[in-house]
Amino acid sequence: MIPLQRERSAQAVSPKFRAPKKGLKDKELLLAYRDLLRGAITELTFQSAFWKTAKTQLKKESGGKCAYCEANTEIVAHGDVEHYRPKSVYWWLAYTYDNYLYACQICNQVYKSDNFPIAGNALFPGPAISATTTDAEIEQLAGRLSPDPLAVDAEYTLASYLAEHQREKAFLLNPYFDDPREYFAYEADELTREVKVVPAKAEYAEHVKAAEDYYGLNRVELRNYRYKTYKIYRVLKRSLPNLSDETLKAEVLQQLEEMRTNDYLFAGMNRYFEAQSS
Repeated sequence: MIPLQRERSAQAVSPKFRAPKKGLKDKELLLAYRDLLRGAITELTFQSAFWKTAKTQLKKESGGKCAYCEANTEIVAHGDVEHYRPKSVYWWLAYTYDNYLYACQICNQVYKSDNFPIAGNALFPGPAISATTTDAEIEQLAGRLSPDPLAVDAEYTLASYLAEHQREKAFLLNPYFDDPREYFAYEADELTREVKVVPAKAEYAEHVKAAEDYYGLNRVELRNYRYKTYKIYRVLKRSLPNLSDETLKAEVLQQLEEMRTNDYLFAGMNRYFEAQSS
């Protein structure tokens, strides 16, 4: 997992995720939830076609890889627009752009599903709505459930959203908000020929456990493929002092640099081992 940067521009983010259309989607959610509380409906339903339009941009930001496991999705899978905070629990964030990232189906559907473990009871706060909430009150809430991805200082600010994210103390990391380098390290096992994710510090053991359980970050396939990439990186790195051909040396250095770029397979691991060897 590597840190990701969200592009906040009119070209990157569709108008459907921004004001004034954002307020209309908020209102739709609020009305539906009030109907649920009143017993008029038995469950909330969401329009998956709405967030699917964000996939191209989210995929670009994650370098064509799953934002969680860093596996390349372009060859064998299409990937999902993943709700970091599951919409089944955090229903008011179902149409929130800042709750989206790009993930492979294995991490998203097989492992994470609706799981979202946190430390303590400081749940990310939802809107104050009940069965008796009036239409006028809903109008006041609409547009204020989460940040506008471009107008980050208006209404519900992005700073407030990030503060609530930190307050909830989720064990699952969001690479747009959390720096995985602080939490995750990598350990190569020469006997089993695997590389697994381990805690960068002892206090982050629960975060690694959550990543194993709900992102599948230490599933055997990933451990094996990480080792293959690690071995190539290690061989190239070790060869440098013995290269007398300056052209070849420059090519090796260029390849090592490329293996640390955002779109390269397991770049987070490559960067980790590079830092360890420096």
